[in-house]
Amino acid sequence: MSETHQPENPGHGADSAPTTETQYAPPPGTEVHVYDGIVEHDNFLPRWWLGIIYGTIAFSIGYYGYYELGGGPSLREEYAVAMKQLDAAKAAAGSGAADGSASGSGSGSASGLGGDEEAVLVAWASSTDHVNQGKVVYDAKCAVCHGKAGEGGIGPNLTDDFWLHGAKHAQIAATIRNGVNDKGMPPWGAVLSNDEFKSTVVFVRSLHGTNPPNAKGPQGEKAAF
Repeated sequence: MSETHQPENPGHGADSAPTTETQYAPPPGTEVHVYDGIVEHDNFLPRWWLGIIYGTIAFSIGYYGYYELGGGPSLREEYAVAMKQLDAAKAAAGSGAADGSASGSGSGSASGLGGDEEAVLVAWASSTDHVNQGKVVYDAKCAVCHGKAGEGGIGPNLTDDFWLHGAKHAQIAATIRNGVNDKGMPPWGAVLSNDEFKSTVVFVRSLHGTNPPNAKGPQGEKAAF
């Protein structure tokens, strides 16, 4: 006895026409390359992108021409010029500080306070307003290295009994005025006004004994207060 097998999907047998997928046909003249089904077209790049590229090329040509062919200053020469300008600013600020000290005004730089500096600063420290003004300067310029509460960080702890350059008001003033170049501390004498300078000194001195959390370990010698 024979068996007859019917196709499971009538109409899709061997005699049925195969189906074809509709493929994208690029406009004539725009097709550049076809490989493994990937079609590359000759389209225009965005104008903003071309603007960046052309601008970069133009800048690089001008940069090379100025610095390599036109005698533009090197980094060392630019640094030397900047240092001369800084020295000139320090000299001018020092002259202004001398004039300010002679006249008793609070303007000018803090290159020198005149007279008995320790006595001047101790008297200045008696004013809460001066200490508060010093905190404003400290928060803006000193806290990044010495910590918000003087606990130390990159710079030393300003609250304990051990100081690297002395804890008297005049010694603190000298450190702030002249900086500590080998430790990365810049001189602030030419930057701060007399009032800002004195206020910063007395605020730093007022931090002694505050015992903030996470204080840095002792550095330097035990100071006399």
